[in-house]
Amino acid sequence: MNSLMGLMFRNMDDIAENELLEWIRGSIKTRSNIFSCGYQGNVYLYEEKGRRLILKAPIGWGLGRLIRRAMLRNEYRVYSRLSGVSNVPRCYGLLDRCYLVLEFVDGVPIRNARITDRELFFETLLKSIKDLHKAGVAHTDLKKKDNLLVVEGHTPCVIDFGVAVIRKPGFAPINHYLYNLSRKFDFNAWVKLKYDGRYENMIADDKEYFNRTVIEKVSRWSKDTYLDIKKALRGKR
Repeated sequence: MNSLMGLMFRNMDDIAENELLEWIRGSIKTRSNIFSCGYQGNVYLYEEKGRRLILKAPIGWGLGRLIRRAMLRNEYRVYSRLSGVSNVPRCYGLLDRCYLVLEFVDGVPIRNARITDRELFFETLLKSIKDLHKAGVAHTDLKKKDNLLVVEGHTPCVIDFGVAVIRKPGFAPINHYLYNLSRKFDFNAWVKLKYDGRYENMIADDKEYFNRTVIEKVSRWSKDTYLDIKKALRGKR
């Protein structure tokens, strides 16, 4: 981990580490430059010296802050595996061991985006998912539509690896089980996004990527049951 820390600003000669650290601490103190808020913490947008960067900072106190900080460190370890993978943000490192520094990607979350070429988009996304897996990383949370950006109407960008699973080498049966389960989550999410949940429209070639896990089946059943009860209660009013 420490050796990775030492590679922090190898590609950012125009921005000193202390300068960026002062900027993020000032932004946190004044609650300025906040781009968005997430379960890991706040996301800040840096726009200076012709650069646009995203800095993710943990929030809270005590155990909650320690957990969020650990999640950011895990996300940094994930990005260290993905330096050669396309369609993910470039990572510049972990500043002061707790602020994750990423390339800003000018994209629109898929929930709000208009995709100009769906076939090309999802073909590219599928390749990106396979490239992630080749690098030993499973995203796990691609069903959350905020975690997938559409760039210029046709290019996917996968973001937010806070709960991603990294495959460990050697004998690690629990890790390997979780990793393989997470890979299924990724492919199932790809199918769900491509067909917008209308699985009856799935073509034969895509069926190999759709394999609902027990967890997903139970989750779906719980959601459907909740909606049925809600509809029934509305009907009684």
